[in-house]
Amino acid sequence: MTTAPTRTHNREATCSAILAATAAIITEKGLDNFTISEIGRRADVNRALIYHYYQNRENLITHAVDWIMERNNIPASKLSGDAVVQNARIYIEHPEIGRFVFQLLLSGRPLLRLGERMKENLAHVDLLMRQQFPDVDEDPTFTMVILALSQYAWSFSRHELANTLGMSVEEADERFLEAQRHLSDLGLEKLAAENAGS
Repeated sequence: MTTAPTRTHNREATCSAILAATAAIITEKGLDNFTISEIGRRADVNRALIYHYYQNRENLITHAVDWIMERNNIPASKLSGDAVVQNARIYIEHPEIGRFVFQLLLSGRPLLRLGERMKENLAHVDLLMRQQFPDVDEDPTFTMVILALSQYAWSFSRHELANTLGMSVEEADERFLEAQRHLSDLGLEKLAAENAGS
């Protein structure tokens, strides 16, 4: 007889294999150019089991992108340019996240867990700002949205943009990351100066 913890472990291992296979295939082929059968072969599971756990293709993709983000989650313990750069590197390593977000935005579909994660991050940043800069009346929401959108877009357009700019992708990545750090640090310096002046 199989015990409950073993079944749970097997389910978790199977789901991880399915999500890892989905993430890898999305990276290689994009969101629209793969089949559930391909994922089944890559994960070494029956296609019916994928449908059992994830019901449909869009749900599977959403879970795969969320799985990638959870595995690469950087706790937002403090505001810093370094944290912004670390986040941007995750998207460079996983351009499928940016592609997926933009596909959802362009199709008018809800962001699902990604939207919830963005709201959680914005609430955390707001709390940190109130703690670090209590006397400054600054709304960080759209600064964070702009940084996130630029990171998503850079992740899947970096090759074309580097080519257009006449530089290697590596050089373009470093310059993009430095710009992200610089913008973040400038914003924090501005807030610190405003806080000192009040």
